[in-house]
Amino acid sequence: MRNRKTASITVFMSLMLMVVAALLFTLLEGSRFLMLDMTAAINSQSVTESMFAQYHVPAFHNYHLLLMDSSYGTGQLQLSRINAKMQELGQENLNPTILGLGRYQNFLQMDAADSSVARYELATDRAAAPLLNQISQLMKKEVVLDLAEQAYQKITNIQESGNKGEEADKYLDGALDLIEQAKETTNQGGSKEEKSLEVRGRMRIRSKSQETEIENPMDSIKSAKNSPLLAQILSGEDHISAKQLLKDDMVERRTLNIGNYEGNESAGLSDKLLVMQYLKKYTSNYRNRNPLPHALAYEQEYILFGKASDEDNLNKMAARLLLIREGINFAYLLTDSAKCEEAFAAATAASVITGIPAAVKAIQMGILASWAYAESIAELRTLFSGGNIAAAKTSESWTVSLAEAAVVPFRNSISSKKVSGGLDYEDYLQAFIALESLDKIGMRFANLLEKNLRLYAGYEQVKLDCMITAMETEHTYQARQVFLTFVTIGRLSKKGYRYEQKYRFSYLEEN
Repeated sequence: MRNRKTASITVFMSLMLMVVAALLFTLLEGSRFLMLDMTAAINSQSVTESMFAQYHVPAFHNYHLLLMDSSYGTGQLQLSRINAKMQELGQENLNPTILGLGRYQNFLQMDAADSSVARYELATDRAAAPLLNQISQLMKKEVVLDLAEQAYQKITNIQESGNKGEEADKYLDGALDLIEQAKETTNQGGSKEEKSLEVRGRMRIRSKSQETEIENPMDSIKSAKNSPLLAQILSGEDHISAKQLLKDDMVERRTLNIGNYEGNESAGLSDKLLVMQYLKKYTSNYRNRNPLPHALAYEQEYILFGKASDEDNLNKMAARLLLIREGINFAYLLTDSAKCEEAFAAATAASVITGIPAAVKAIQMGILASWAYAESIAELRTLFSGGNIAAAKTSESWTVSLAEAAVVPFRNSISSKKVSGGLDYEDYLQAFIALESLDKIGMRFANLLEKNLRLYAGYEQVKLDCMITAMETEHTYQARQVFLTFVTIGRLSKKGYRYEQKYRFSYLEEN
């Protein structure tokens, strides 16, 4: 009887021990299940951020921009390669190899079953918005925004004063057309060819104080306007860069890879000011050459005009400056009674010579427009040589006399008066860039950056539309049961566990 009772107690105790063991192992497996989930999350973050740690070195060192080259130097988007690298790295993190001991085993053993890029953002997406956002964030640390706004106010004044520049060419061309029409309608005193020769000759004019003889500047200026502009501004000693880009390979012209990452940026005036300050610091122009390797010498001019060669961009810059200054100078001449009287006297003399008194006003306007052009050429020579000119003209800052106007475009030695506190070449360049859209600025800067990065050994095939700036990754992990396998009743599943994790990372965002 006693033996039977003892056996019953033993069975009961064994069952209790099994229940306690099952409960204990179940609790341990539950804790392990939660720890595995946490490990999967940490590994997903580690693996993703490790990929971004492989940033493009020249881009960071020279431009302070963080970009991950998904092409690995091939110029071809290779997301599959990123996927393989993430899975390999994740597996090594979870099951590290210890030298001499092989794979490290622990109770949190799990495998990286799969890793992939779900969404990604490329540097050129949305008109290079990721690049511009990094630039804006960088410059907030370097530039006091109030100072940037003061600089912007200075260039805004340039824009306002130059609004009449678009009409400058019309003044001169319109006046010359009227003169030609007037000469064609008169038959007095000889043939039209003779009249034309006479009006191009020297004219004796009389003012209130003296009588003098000058050369009619209109035909000379018309000839100058049809001549290469840079030749009128630069001397033979001034070197123009011969660098140029391949048109078909420009970022803004070729078909680009496009990411599927949703950006939420909204650029405003402050962002544009910061981008302008960045360009001023990290890119070059005609007056300020950056020592870094550059595919183009006049980068800011390229950002402004987008031409493939330095010479074409510089010529465009000169033409826009000329247009602005012609408008300003012509507008000033119309307010200067002494100069208007001098031009009227010359126009009267010309009308008498040619016998077309009805064209006096047209000739006067043509002379004033020619005079404004000559003054503008003299100003551009000062700007291109590094000097400052007055933003608005006065009699004190005016340089070219009416007698000199005809020869100024052909004599490189004549420059305008330099003034302290005036505007220089870079002031005007910044003013013109301020008028451009951020989309255009972003794409052209992206093209410059790409071409410059290709100048470094090992990066000859780099493409900005293969550079990742943000991405969302998906990871799948598998793990076996450990503690439940010790208890027969705990073998509830032979499939083990499966974990799925997502992680987002951006060079711009704080994670």
